[in-house]
Amino acid sequence: MLRKKHFQKLADIVGEDYFSAEGYMTHLYSHDIAALPGIVNDVLNPRAEAVAQPTSSEVVSNLLKYCKENNIQVVPRGHGTSGYGGALPTKGGLVVEMTRMNEIYNIDKGSMTIEVGAGIIWGKLLELLEDEGLSAAAYPSSAPSSTVGGWIAAGGSGIGSTKYGGIREQVVELEVVLPDGEIIRTNQLEDAVFTKGKPKSFFGGDDSFYWESEDSSTSNKESTSLFVDSNGTLGIITKVVLKVIPLRKIKPLTISFPNKEQTMGAMQAILRITRPFYLHFITDEFFGMLKEVGKAPDVTGEWLVLCALEGTDEENNAAASEIVEVMSMYHGTVESEEIAHHEWDERFYPMRIKRLGPSLAPSEVYVPLERMVDFIDHCYRHFKGERMAMEGAVNHRNEVAVLTWFLDDERRRIPFLFGWYRSLDVINIGIKNGGRAYSIGMWNVAHSRKFYGKEDYTKMAKLKQRTDSKSYLNSHKVFPGPLYLSARIGLLIMFAAAFIVPIVIMFAWWLAPSVLASYVPWVVVNDIASFLLWFIVGLGIGFVVQEFANLIPISVVLSIGLPFLRLGRKIFH
Repeated sequence: MLRKKHFQKLADIVGEDYFSAEGYMTHLYSHDIAALPGIVNDVLNPRAEAVAQPTSSEVVSNLLKYCKENNIQVVPRGHGTSGYGGALPTKGGLVVEMTRMNEIYNIDKGSMTIEVGAGIIWGKLLELLEDEGLSAAAYPSSAPSSTVGGWIAAGGSGIGSTKYGGIREQVVELEVVLPDGEIIRTNQLEDAVFTKGKPKSFFGGDDSFYWESEDSSTSNKESTSLFVDSNGTLGIITKVVLKVIPLRKIKPLTISFPNKEQTMGAMQAILRITRPFYLHFITDEFFGMLKEVGKAPDVTGEWLVLCALEGTDEENNAAASEIVEVMSMYHGTVESEEIAHHEWDERFYPMRIKRLGPSLAPSEVYVPLERMVDFIDHCYRHFKGERMAMEGAVNHRNEVAVLTWFLDDERRRIPFLFGWYRSLDVINIGIKNGGRAYSIGMWNVAHSRKFYGKEDYTKMAKLKQRTDSKSYLNSHKVFPGPLYLSARIGLLIMFAAAFIVPIVIMFAWWLAPSVLASYVPWVVVNDIASFLLWFIVGLGIGFVVQEFANLIPISVVLSIGLPFLRLGRKIFH
């Protein structure tokens, strides 16, 4: 836990201008894009105690060394544009916000790579690359506000992933500060670092000189990939080497369809013809919501597919002609160029429908394209009566990264609480239809072993144990962690038990006095003294219950709680 005595030291490490423990700052950095029900906030208490904004890898190293020595929880953060809880504090502590590490260090047109600070915004990076006649092969739909390091830590696919793969396929090398403060380059790690020994050190701490390695050892792509999708649990990413591609022309096509069967069939047909840069769809219900907010184009059908082709004019026109010829087989209407460019320009703004909520409950899962019709039908049956928007983009593995949005109102505390299960159920439905979790964060920890695979998960766990045995760095993410009740909830449990115990005893004497008199005559509440005695016993019982609850992993709590949330939603919706 952070105490006031730590504040000045942390400020000295990061710089007075880049440290704050002010309430408005800690509140700002205690949320991500997803709104949490009030009671979940009360139970988990995801509230930062201070915020640091480092400007160099050395500063990050010294922060982590100090925090580890003083048992201070640390949560690395980009811009918090994910909704999986990966950037949420779970035990207070220090949020390390990385957006000041936003420099471009090197562009190598020979190897077609770029090295950048992890805190650079994707939108800014794309603009700078465009000036050089280059582009990122893939970037997130949240590019205007999300950071490069944030997307790498959370993982996933985005715009460009249909052709070039997700962020995992774009990362060449990472500079990472491990939980013990060591700064390493991932391509120079040996496999032994995940089992024993120490990695090659680039920076030893306060008194050491920072130096660039001249080591020419072979690239270890496997080691680099283990830090992708790791949600900042294995270390804080400070620098990134990414693949880049030549800037090519984009030709968007928008095709409308009458139903989901034709839509999914047409998308599979497009992939047989060519590999688009981006292949994306929205459902008729999403289209209807866009109509309500005045952002829907005037099209024939209400199921829309955006197909963005990349290449020379000749290549794009040839592929477009083949696609147009085949679409009539699926009752598709190829809309005008104006509409196509409108949809391409809108690719960053799926949350325009939020004004209908005013809250959105998001969820994301990968589903094989050939199973999408079954998945959509399953969702419609399961969430009957809910307002659910759905969109999806195909990745390089012909999986659809399906993003669902449920309209809700977080100000209605009880219905919003009971509706929280929907985000988790979308993932379960996707898995039942041959899919997999999109990202892990905190809410999907139950899927960690399957998500990473047994071998990689074991390596990650061993590195975590070696460098961060107490899990002070982004605890409860990726690796299961126990429920950590807030002090307020703990006191509530204790005092509730303190009142319940004597009341239950009085009720039992009223209900079955002869039984109690025969077997436990000493269990009685008949005056103030005896009430106070059992009140104190109740406090003790409440304390034991609270401590027991703190041993239960959050993933188990979610699994137990889901059926009750579903039932409650049916009652209160």
